[in-house]
Formats: sequence, structure tokens, C-alpha cells
Amino acid sequence: MRTWLIILFSLGASLSLFSNNDIVRVGILHQREPIAVLFAPHTGSYEVIGDGKLLYTVKEKDAIQVTNTGGKLHLKSFNQDLGTVSKVFFKRTKWGSIFKVKPTRPNRYEHQYFDNLTITPKGTKLRLVNSVYIEHYVAGVIESEAGSSQNLEYYKVQAIICRTYALANKPRHRKEGFNVCDKVHCQVYHNRSRHNSDIQKAANGTKGIVVVDSDIDLITAAFFSNCGGQTVNSEDAWIYPLPYLKSVCDTFCTDMPHAAWVKDIPKEVWLNYLSKTYNFPVNDSLYVDCAIEHFPEMREKYFSYIDSTITTPKIRVDMKFRSAHFNLIDEGDTIKFIGNGFGHGIGLCQEGAMKMSTSGYTFSEILHYYYTSVHLIDLENIDFFRD
Repeated sequence: MRTWLIILFSLGASLSLFSNNDIVRVGILHQREPIAVLFAPHTGSYEVIGDGKLLYTVKEKDAIQVTNTGGKLHLKSFNQDLGTVSKVFFKRTKWGSIFKVKPTRPNRYEHQYFDNLTITPKGTKLRLVNSVYIEHYVAGVIESEAGSSQNLEYYKVQAIICRTYALANKPRHRKEGFNVCDKVHCQVYHNRSRHNSDIQKAANGTKGIVVVDSDIDLITAAFFSNCGGQTVNSEDAWIYPLPYLKSVCDTFCTDMPHAAWVKDIPKEVWLNYLSKTYNFPVNDSLYVDCAIEHFPEMREKYFSYIDSTITTPKIRVDMKFRSAHFNLIDEGDTIKFIGNGFGHGIGLCQEGAMKMSTSGYTFSEILHYYYTSVHLIDLENIDFFRD
């Protein structure tokens, strides 16, 4: 539930980068890299391959400690010292294996993931990369982004846009040795999906399906929490227009949990912000009147018709508002901001989509409602449609 700004790549240029669409390399524990971790199988066993050589096979109820020592990796099992290497690869010995990784320096909670893990030094810390089957990754993202209490049809919606995002962004962290990270910068990916079997079912049931535009290019699969009744044109919050990210009226989300918010700010603080940030003439009563009473009929890009340099998306970020859709009421020494929605407002409204899914709409109908003039295509058939 955050702003997504994906650099679009033409599919012709992208396909050469997607030599294996079934695998995604995810930088996990990104920007909170530990100095030491414990690795252990949750199910199955793993080969421990250090600098290309098989050093050990770690089984359930065993573990490997990996510590960055002077820019090298020191490996140690419960029973023996495995020495020092520059790179360690934990390779599953059978399909469906799951591993656990727990940072110990500093001490943090355990994470669980499917498939394989590579660890290399990153300065004095560790870089961890989960090489994961894309549908396992998609399911993990869905649970992190949407929770475990939704229905199967909504999870299909989320699966398709998560998959589209991941494939469109495979080159994003290439210089760091992986495709996408596990934070909101890319998609939140805290763990494998564990709490609702419908999540993995949705990922598997929509396998290979992505959203493309009229040129058969992967779209910018933007989504957010709640639009408060109206989504936003991409150009009203970002720099450039995208033909499939157009404002739509959304009545589905207006009674959902994040549909409204209220925040009180001292009038002096608000006017000082406008003055310092935009050189707003706070000594001019006409300008001040416009700044302390504001009742837009719909979402607006600009805060005031008097000054087109003040944009509501920037105010949202600066003032830490839930959305850029708000009214202002003058209450003497205080300005009351009464807002609608939660998030940037571009693309798919998650709570609206959730409501649509419980009202009988299919995943295809939901995606076409929020994204204008798009197509759902199986990756295997893209070349056919493109030609």
C-alpha cells in the first residue's frame, strides 16, 4: 500500500532479460542486512555449496551459522566448522523445500522462504538473495500485501498484478545482484505464504497471466489501499500520463476501513509550511482565506486555483497524510483536514477490489475496471499477440 513508479520497458527489450520467467531473485532483509544469520531447513534438506564446492548437507533439526568476518563468510554447523568462503549457496535437494533464516547479529525474528538462498558479503554485513519460483514469490507477496483473510477471487487479482510487477522490474536491482527487493520500494515480501491455502491456489491458478497495454507491453501495475471514491490519473500524481491509469469513479471502497481520515494541524504550522515551502503570501487575507477553507468536489492535482505550484500529492507526503484527497475547515487556531482514501490513488484500489470480489465480480472484471483498455495475456502467448 504505497506509491509504485515502475520504469516501463518495451517487451522486445525486456524479453532478453527474462531468460527464466519462472525464477525471481529477491534481495531479502534488504536495507536491514545482518552481520550473522542462522540458516536451517524447515522441510527437506539443503546442500551447502561454498565457492562452488559442496561442503555439507544440512538437514532438518540442524543449522548453519553464517557470519561476516573481515569481509569473508565463516560457516559453522552445530557439530563442525566449515571454514571461510566468499559465497555460499544453499541449494534445496527436492522440490517444495522450505528454509528458515534468522538474523542473530542483530537479533531479529525468523523468516521462512521456499527454494534457494545465496549469501555474499556486503561490506561488514550479509547480502541475502532468495532465488524463488515465481508463484511461490507471488503468494508470499500477496500475504504480505493483502493479509490472509480475503477470498480466492481477490487473491487472483493480487496475484496477477504482483506477477506483472515482478516481471516488469526484473532489471531493477540488477547492479546489486538480484531482481527485486522485499520492501515497499518493490513489493513487500516478508515470508512465504503460510496462513491461507487460497493464496497459493490463486497464484497457481493464474500461473503466467500478466496485464499488458494496447502495445502488449507489461503495464505499470500500480495499486494502493483505498481511493476514497475516485482514483487518480497517473499524470496528476506522477510525471507522465499512462493511458491505462485513468481516473475512475469507485463506489465500492467508500464504506471500507480506510475510506476516511481526519487530522488536526495548528493553523500557524499550516501557514508556516505554505510560506516556507511555496513562498505563499500568508499576509494577504485573500490568499489565506483560500488556504484555510478548501472544499474540492473531487480529487484535485493542485491545492488552490490561486497558486498552481502547490500540489496535493506533495502536501500528502510532506504532511504525512493518508491521501491527497482532502477538505480543510477553519476551526480558529486549528485547521481540520477531512480526507478520503489511503494511498496515492493510482491504479487498483485494493479495498474496492476486495468489495467487488465479494459482490460476485470476477478477477478479470475487477482488473478491467481499474486499468483502462488493458489485456490479460499468458506469458507463453505474448509473442503471438505481439506479432
